[in-house]
Amino acid sequence: MATTKKTRRVLIVDDNRDGADALGLVAEELGNEVHVTYGGAKALEVATVFRPDLMLVDLAMPDMDGCALVKSFRQTPVFAKTKIVAITGHADEGHKTLAMKSGFDTVLFKPVALKEIKTLFASVSVAPKGRASKPPNGRGNLGSRRRLPIGEARRIRNERKSKTLTQVESEAAICEGIIHFQEEYLGWRSEQILAHFIEDLLVVRIVGVLTLAERQLGKSLSPSKGRDLIKQVRKQLLELARPMLESLVHEVAGVKVVSMHHDISTVTGEEVVVFSLVDAPRFG
Repeated sequence: MATTKKTRRVLIVDDNRDGADALGLVAEELGNEVHVTYGGAKALEVATVFRPDLMLVDLAMPDMDGCALVKSFRQTPVFAKTKIVAITGHADEGHKTLAMKSGFDTVLFKPVALKEIKTLFASVSVAPKGRASKPPNGRGNLGSRRRLPIGEARRIRNERKSKTLTQVESEAAICEGIIHFQEEYLGWRSEQILAHFIEDLLVVRIVGVLTLAERQLGKSLSPSKGRDLIKQVRKQLLELARPMLESLVHEVAGVKVVSMHHDISTVTGEEVVVFSLVDAPRFG
């Protein structure tokens, strides 16, 4: 159902997991929709789907530092004007100057005061909720509106001369297949699931699937131990189901999967699975 409610989408990128999760929790409490990721390279994939209004990015990260990350974002038209803020523990003019030259809008120094965070959020334009569910080419997101059972997808494909599905149909079939996987393997069902093919990548975003048991587990242990254990369990479950998921993607898209990467935010419960494909699918 359409809604006029508005909220900011905030992406937090920091390899310090405890700090990133804490900042994410604060951002959520201030009424934002938040995704937390723990590395620069993965942030590129996540942002393409999440389409944040604001990014808070650490400067010093091992896989891709904040300056390299913001340069990559600025070279992408959809993020050319997105507000991107550097957050760093290096409180000196040298790091600030380097960050600004790289493309950041401003720089905040750790520890960031709550007043600064509130002021920052207030400075960002609020986009209509649901805007990010449109991929870069402007199509509406079928991931949250439509399901296409695999049997129906096979019937549609067999009736066509091209023997292929459209991109919209393929994404809807992927969503239905993963919901079936959740029911069969994990014992729950999530309606908030989005899938997008982006060239030779398939990005699947599952929103808000942290179970009550996992939340209690996180509370019963230290934050770092709880987070790591939840991620480890989720990763093992996906690895067990990997042949089935890769077979689903292969059947729907007509291309094989090279690798599968997984991340889950233990703050928001949002899960992202990225499939790297041998080639970009050819849709009908």
